[in-house]
Amino acid sequence: MTVKIRFDKEVREYAKGEKVKDSLLKLTETALAEALENFHRRMIVLQGESMNKAKLAGILGGASAKVLSSLIDELIARKLRDESEEKVEVLYATDALGEGTFGRARYEEFRKHFDILADENAELTRVTFKYTSDILGRTFDLLILDLSYDFSPNDLGRIIETVRGGGLIFVLTNPFEKWKNMWTGFHKNLVTPPYTIDDVKKRFNRRLIRKFEEHEGIYIVNAENQKLLKKPKKSKSQAKLPEREKIEIPEETKFPKELYELCLTNGQVEVLKNLEALIEDEGMVVLTADRGRGKSVSVGIGVVGLALSSKRRRFRAVITAPELENVQSLFRFAKKSLEILGYRVKVVTEKNLIKELYAKGIGLRYYPPTLGYKKNADVYVLDEAAGIHVPILHKYLEKPKVIYSSTIHGYEGAGRGFSVKFLKKAKEKREFREIHLSVPIRYSSRDPIEKWLFDVLLLDAEPAPLTKEDYEMIRKKEVYFEEPDLDDWFENDREDLKHFVGIYVLAHYRNRPSDVALLADAPHHEARVLRLKNGKIVCAIQIAKEGGIPKGVIEKMAKGYKPRGNIIPDMMVKHHYAKEFAKLKGYRVVRIATHPDAMDMGLGSKALELLIKEAEEKGYDWVGSGFGASEELIRFWIRNGFAVVHLSPSRNPVSGEYTAIVIKPISERAKEIVKQANAEFRIRLLDWLGDTHRDLEPEIARWLFESPFGEAVDYPVHLTKTQIKRLEMFVSKVLTYDTVVDAVKPIVKLYFLDGWMRPYLDERQVLLLIYRVLQAHTWEETAKFIDRTPLFTMIEVRDIIRGLWYYYKHIIKGFSG
Repeated sequence: MTVKIRFDKEVREYAKGEKVKDSLLKLTETALAEALENFHRRMIVLQGESMNKAKLAGILGGASAKVLSSLIDELIARKLRDESEEKVEVLYATDALGEGTFGRARYEEFRKHFDILADENAELTRVTFKYTSDILGRTFDLLILDLSYDFSPNDLGRIIETVRGGGLIFVLTNPFEKWKNMWTGFHKNLVTPPYTIDDVKKRFNRRLIRKFEEHEGIYIVNAENQKLLKKPKKSKSQAKLPEREKIEIPEETKFPKELYELCLTNGQVEVLKNLEALIEDEGMVVLTADRGRGKSVSVGIGVVGLALSSKRRRFRAVITAPELENVQSLFRFAKKSLEILGYRVKVVTEKNLIKELYAKGIGLRYYPPTLGYKKNADVYVLDEAAGIHVPILHKYLEKPKVIYSSTIHGYEGAGRGFSVKFLKKAKEKREFREIHLSVPIRYSSRDPIEKWLFDVLLLDAEPAPLTKEDYEMIRKKEVYFEEPDLDDWFENDREDLKHFVGIYVLAHYRNRPSDVALLADAPHHEARVLRLKNGKIVCAIQIAKEGGIPKGVIEKMAKGYKPRGNIIPDMMVKHHYAKEFAKLKGYRVVRIATHPDAMDMGLGSKALELLIKEAEEKGYDWVGSGFGASEELIRFWIRNGFAVVHLSPSRNPVSGEYTAIVIKPISERAKEIVKQANAEFRIRLLDWLGDTHRDLEPEIARWLFESPFGEAVDYPVHLTKTQIKRLEMFVSKVLTYDTVVDAVKPIVKLYFLDGWMRPYLDERQVLLLIYRVLQAHTWEETAKFIDRTPLFTMIEVRDIIRGLWYYYKHIIKGFSG
């Protein structure tokens, strides 16, 4: 069916009265016709300093809404939109809507014209960037995106992807020449002492402007004189509306047919067929897709199918994802599925986001990743699994019925990292079905706006492929360390930038577009790379320069003020009262990642060694880092000579890890302060393990006690004569452990505070002391932990304490025999 895309006489007369040029109306008609015919999106950038850009957005947006309104029935009939979406949905997104703000003034100027031209079938939603989570899971026909003053790249990724095929995006910007040299609110948040706003770069803005100019499907207008700076090759006034692919529903289905009829692609049908296998049998299904492929929607429908096919009176599903906002599409389609089948659904929300769904005998509930696996359920769903830390993903592997769903590219995605770091190991533990969805649902394949978004935010960045010759160079350590020219990387769009970011995308479980902007523009952030002789990047490091803080700011920090950046100096001032440390300068390693195909080949340690050498040559005092304390990571930093100085009191809700802070001092002054802080930390950890960190994995705690300084901590231990006598009776098998804990603990503390001369204990004995003595777990829990009987465990603890007592008793105050 071919439809005419032309604004009516009333619209044209109004536009003429507002001095809108006919060429601009034709450009908008053409953009809308192209979008509808290809089921793609188109973008019109309106650049200018005055209110004209908001006025034009109101007129062009209102006119477009009117055209779309007349086509809704036909679009629904062609399954290009949902039956329930009977209105033209319009989103206005800006940095501020408060009274008296420029953002509010532009919005009101837009509304003034939009309300006149758009008919009553247009539904307008407004949102500030701060609350973009409120619109996730929703789909819009038109977007007015005001980037005149402030935005973050994360906002850009989220908002653009809410627009459906056949839709238009109007972007309001400052004139490009001005924008290239201006600071936004995002930039102001990057200022950290001792830097000022003048030190903040503008590389990301310039990249964004360049990508507007480079990519197809994006048209650029000077809003002041309405000159078309970038326009379609030819005008278009009609569109042949496309058809969705024909859906083939199987003859025999175990889920109700009504659920299959909700599918928009055959890929979604395949997902439901695979999920049917979980009705009778235990199993695991893995679903991957780029953004906008209907992955979460399919799982939402499928979970309802499982609930209805279950023979249980009460069916419970645990839904988890890095954030509650990630599962809104899943919940919305689960709700829709239940309603289509005649169920009354109770919805529980939190900050306007669906958190729980209940129908007769059915319950779906969201839990953070670190809690979900502890709950009893009939099925466990992990959405956006690439954003969940790998050790947490493994916790769900043990569940009888589990569904992993993950974006491969996109702002929640982690490239092949999910496959590389999790699925490879998962295959060793259990079999699973893997499905990949490739056909987009919200818009058609090869949408130019998706291509633009992926490019500008580096969402599909991947590292350089490695050859046999490359591995030989890595083995021989034929590598060199380099500080890349970020101006060159960003301004000239070097492949190195994609390879650098690609290493992070694969190595880290959480990546956001704003990480790229931080690297581009933050005055204290820099990049370092380890290259092969042929130039390929095999290790990527992002550092933040910290310290050198003025005395006045340090005094404010001591009273609670938290300066932006300066994470390590701030911690040292607040937790160790080391004001002197804040004056010293250092590198904080924000991220360090090795090429995923060259792991465990010593590249990370080599890169750290060369970074420390560079810091020393440049006169810096220390190198440090903060990270989620897994056993693997803490061991890496400790073995590279770093000292632990702090551990966060609570676990990260997504990764399930405590954050550790480590420092390697370079200057003599830094050595004194860090050595003292490390000693203090070890003393604190002894008591924290019985309280704040009682659930810390002993394998991690064991490494936290390690110190690069090698000396025993000066920590006097005093036992009364009676305690000493009771301790002697314990090691002689007269008294039991439970009656002499008060005397045993000081001896164990001595061991963990000792230096290189401490007595030898094997790994299991060390973990046993941490778990039973310092963390005070019961004999039954401890026996289970070491896979022995309680009696064996008691005997082993006594034997260890006997050895420690004979070694340390000569230095115990109070001992006289």
